Amino acid sequence: MPVICVNPSDELDVKLLESLNEQNQDVRVFVSDSTPKEISEQFIGKKATGDLKDDSHISTASSGAYCGVFLESDYESQRTTFLEAIKNSSLKRIIWTSPFEPSEEITSIDNLIYIFYSEKNEALEVILDYEDKDEVKSQIINLVN
Repeated sequence: MPVICVNPSDELDVKLLESLNEQNQDVRVFVSDSTPKEISEQFIGKKATGDLKDDSHISTASSGAYCGVFLESDYESQRTTFLEAIKNSSLKRIIWTSPFEPSEEITSIDNLIYIFYSEKNEALEVILDYEDKDEVKSQIINLVN
């Protein structure tokens, strides 16, 4: 089923998208317009480039996708935008990865897997595992402790 990856930004995300493409064959990407061109050109999938502070850009780009993989980066201000984008989307499964502990507002979203990590590369296999499952129950996966 179609998957959209929101906010890929580095070489680890290039590997994630390659693996998602092998597993899924229908990968979409929402890339920040501030992502360096040499990185964004490596991303596999149908690309939309836009402002990560505009939730309507993200929710529109996710139209038709079943699963949304939200890659929260090093600043928590993305949370509000991501939450609004998810609420305004038709996504059926959310995989949210973050170096920050989850908030109750995030964990109250149905069909959400929250991956809390200290090292981003640890989260990649977990993302692939949960994106591939037929059914999931909302949960927090703590890779920090």
